[in-house]
Amino acid sequence: MGWSGNNDHMTVYGERAGLALAAAAVFLCVCGTAARAADVPARPSAGCEAAHEDTGREIHRTIEIDGVTRSFILDVPEQAKPKVPAVPVPVPLLFDFHGFGHSAAGVWKVSGFRELAGRDGFITVYPDGLPVHLLGRDAPGWEIFTISGNRDLTFTAQLLDQLERTYCIDRARVFATGFSNGAFFSNLLGCVMADRFAAIAPVSGGGITVACAPPRGVPVIIHHGRQDELIDVRQARLERDAWIEKDGCREHVSDGCEWHRGCRDGAEVAYCEADGAHRWPAQATGRIWEFFRTHPLPKGPP
Repeated sequence: MGWSGNNDHMTVYGERAGLALAAAAVFLCVCGTAARAADVPARPSAGCEAAHEDTGREIHRTIEIDGVTRSFILDVPEQAKPKVPAVPVPVPLLFDFHGFGHSAAGVWKVSGFRELAGRDGFITVYPDGLPVHLLGRDAPGWEIFTISGNRDLTFTAQLLDQLERTYCIDRARVFATGFSNGAFFSNLLGCVMADRFAAIAPVSGGGITVACAPPRGVPVIIHHGRQDELIDVRQARLERDAWIEKDGCREHVSDGCEWHRGCRDGAEVAYCEADGAHRWPAQATGRIWEFFRTHPLPKGPP
């Protein structure tokens, strides 16, 4: 498997929000699960009873993890702040993981989620990876081949803890997406942190890299290009098949994307394959967000 070390995919990553929103509207009609999602009540985090942090569209922060300083960027739009301060309203939280050789700052500048966050009032966190060895070189990225002792799983869990203490987060609506190496890492989160991440959305990634058995069905939406020159589309199809098996899906419909339904715990596996190279598709951003909106974490234990 391989990942891109250049930055040219980023120009496509941040395509016009209009395309993304149009795709989102179509997807919402097709999905038809919004009513069920509305039945899942918000699960307020501890931060809903704390003093609220200021909003900001590019907040640079750090956190100390096992003696190592880790950095991240927060996007907290004004819409995520309660209109009545005395009545906090829990908001969704999205983790967006960059690709190999990239950074939180690069993703933040071009991510289409910024427009959607401003519209719908959710918080996005863009973590920075540490050097990993891939493609014969060391560059910022994410550890994806191990669960035990995985520094990035620890980082993610502790960062999520901190954000839930600091902001009024809806713990039923915490999501993860990522590109390339970040897509592989979002798969890992779906495997081992299914109790905290409601749904995942790997883009231009590949197969699940560890043996895992999530305790519940995990909603997954996958995007991949048939001309991907770094991660062959066959890896994405194996990724799709692995999640279909883990989620126990029994139904299959298609409308340009594949929708695998009848999965355990109400999960769903969506697979969107199109012509394109190792890039973030323009339609992915809106489609991912609408998928997340309709797949909150079910109440109670799986």
